[in-house]
Amino acid sequence: MNDPTADETDIDYKALYLQLRKRFEREKRIRREAEAIAERGLRELYGLNNQQKLLETIVSCANTTSSATRVLEVTLEETCHRMGFMGGVAFTRREDGTYDRINPTLCFPDTPPSRQILLAACRASRLFEPDGLAFQIKRQQKIVSWKIDPQEHAIGASLHHGLGLPVIAGGCVDVVLLFFSCKEVKAEEPIVGLCMNIGGHIARVIEREKAERKLRHDATHDALTCLPNRTLFSQTVTDVLAAWKNTDTPPAVCLIDLDHFKHINDTAGHLMGDRVLCQAAHRLTHTLAKHPAHMVARLGGDEFVILFHGTESPDEVMTITERLCDAFRQPFETEGHHLTSTASIGLAFWSPRHESASYMLKEADHAMYESKRAGGGRVTLARPLHAA
Repeated sequence: MNDPTADETDIDYKALYLQLRKRFEREKRIRREAEAIAERGLRELYGLNNQQKLLETIVSCANTTSSATRVLEVTLEETCHRMGFMGGVAFTRREDGTYDRINPTLCFPDTPPSRQILLAACRASRLFEPDGLAFQIKRQQKIVSWKIDPQEHAIGASLHHGLGLPVIAGGCVDVVLLFFSCKEVKAEEPIVGLCMNIGGHIARVIEREKAERKLRHDATHDALTCLPNRTLFSQTVTDVLAAWKNTDTPPAVCLIDLDHFKHINDTAGHLMGDRVLCQAAHRLTHTLAKHPAHMVARLGGDEFVILFHGTESPDEVMTITERLCDAFRQPFETEGHHLTSTASIGLAFWSPRHESASYMLKEADHAMYESKRAGGGRVTLARPLHAA
């Protein structure tokens, strides 16, 4: 057998070198892909861990507070920290169904410079324009993401990416949450699922807060007229008397009883009677609309009471009371019926001789019955009971 030539040996080594090089490049590529997969997995795991911790924090807050404001504060702060947002704002729906377009309910970070930057981002997002982002979030009840054109709007901290989510309580969007970032964010999974979870827990607190507020209102207000009831009135009188100083005009109570109301109930029916009571409540509040230092309450039946405090003089109180009496000289009109019911009024001012608020009310009650005995439709100023 002949020995291989030098050229043949060189060709074999070159082939081996090329083969090994290809293998090395392939292994290097596989290693890089594996490292990228591992890094991506770690980032996803870190992100999921942050999302889990964010949700746990919000759930814990929602379970331990009855304040929607508090859970919103925690949500803004924790979402920014855990999800990498530069800032967030919350717009709460007002009683008229609108949102305050200038002053958001809450901001994070809540510093004047940060607030200005976030509001600039809101304006650049055309949030409250017709068919704008607020419309999409509120009407369509959907989570949205968007990008602000940096060529059109130069915003501090480069907040050119946004995410908005609704908080739906009782079928209505009660809160619009907006988060801004310098990095791209998309309204897709797992962000959408996380936002829906967050919104659900905030809504739970809002609904609980509303229920508690309604219970407190129902416990202190008359169901028919929606005026404060005896309980709230008594507490308010106690608070006013505790704060009163001898240098001020003394507080006064005005007891009002509708004349001939039993006749209305007996002849027109209790439904008509209830409507008269509601109209009477409206007349009282309307007549006193320009006098904020007062409280109108319904004690029960056809009896109302007014607390005056912070007025300029007793003469002013007497003038207002006479005006109330005049307001009841007009008939009540309901379903074509003209029903007449004037008002017998007793007025009593607080005095050092009174042992308690109930003693002042008792004097006003006696004065009111004097008005009744005199034919009704008049005001009687109370006198000390021992001199009656």
